Amino acid sequence: MAAANSDNRIGSLTWGVLLALAGIGLLLFNLDLLIRFEPYIQYAGAALLCLLALGFIGSYLSARSHWWRLIPGWTLIALAVMIYLTTVRELDQRVTAAALFVGQAIAFAHVYLLDRAERWWAIIPGGFMLMLGVTIALSSITEEPAALGTALFIGLGAVFFLLYLLGRRGQLWWALIPGSVLILFGLILFSAGPSGQNIVLRWWPLLVLLLGVLLIWRATRPPSRRKLATNTAPKQERAQDQGSAGRPRRQPFGEYRGPAPGATIEVLPDPEES
Repeated sequence: MAAANSDNRIGSLTWGVLLALAGIGLLLFNLDLLIRFEPYIQYAGAALLCLLALGFIGSYLSARSHWWRLIPGWTLIALAVMIYLTTVRELDQRVTAAALFVGQAIAFAHVYLLDRAERWWAIIPGGFMLMLGVTIALSSITEEPAALGTALFIGLGAVFFLLYLLGRRGQLWWALIPGSVLILFGLILFSAGPSGQNIVLRWWPLLVLLLGVLLIWRATRPPSRRKLATNTAPKQERAQDQGSAGRPRRQPFGEYRGPAPGATIEVLPDPEES
């Protein structure tokens, strides 16, 4: 108990010192007192975050049961990448912001790969983070709301379909419901956009109609009356138990030709009637 309290105090002290130093550095940066050293400070900050991330990942390697340490570890790596990308002036800042969500998606993917049977749930937050990052990155290419909404909703729906395909399909069938709804909503947004004048996009709801007709046909068709095949033992004739001299033939040891135990049922009279 004393050792655990000592470790907690050391951990709290370490994080307190780091946060205090970070607060002082950010305050000096906001006051433009470190403007001349901005690139070097960014590199140093990225390196510090990488060291902290290695600390979390190393602590996980020493205690594999604490898998949750992978999440802050990968998140700190993503933050380090973000800080480094801010030094690239030609890069759109929206792509830089997407790196954070991609890093968290990698974290949940790592958690899932460690135990696919029990941690199937990690596919959902990991997929959502990935699609958010992709959508933010796409916003640097196009700002059309219909296109961004389509990419986001179809991507989120694909996450549920991926969950169904990678998990236990008998237990995760429910994932097809939100997946289908999200993809359908994404297609609605796509057809409602400026590109919705295309004749193909106008008539895509026919696919939904055909799917509904198929489900109705399968639900209303008569059930199959195919009989199940049954296998029965061939009927054997009872051999004569008497020998050539009229004497009973001796049966081999262990052979029993009488009725099987439990093959006959004897009905006992009711005591009240006797």
